[in-house]
Amino acid sequence: MGRLVRAGAARSVAEFVRLAVGEYAKKAGVIRLVNLRDVSIPEARREVEHYLKRHPGVVWPDEMAEKLGIDYRIVLAVVKQLLEERKVEEASRKVEEIRA
Repeated sequence: MGRLVRAGAARSVAEFVRLAVGEYAKKAGVIRLVNLRDVSIPEARREVEHYLKRHPGVVWPDEMAEKLGIDYRIVLAVVKQLLEERKVEEASRKVEEIRA
C-alpha cells in the first residue's frame, strides 16, 4: 500500500484503504447509507431499551445503532450505562456483545 500511496494513488494509507473498501462495497452491491438522527441521550436510552425488549438475546451495539439511526457512540454510551446499572449483561468479555 505504501508504494501505491507514494505513486499518487491516494494522499495517505488511510485514504487508500477508504477508497479500496468503497470500491469493494460498490462491486459487491453492499453500499447503503445510514441516516443518523439527532437524539438526546435520554431519548436514545428509551429507544435502546425498547429495542432490547423487542430483540431478546445477543444484540450487537453497532447493529442496534444502524437499525435505530442513532450514532454508534451514543448507543455505546447508553449500553455502558445499562451495563453499570445491571439492566443488561455482556454475553462475553472477548467480544462486543450485550445480552438483554
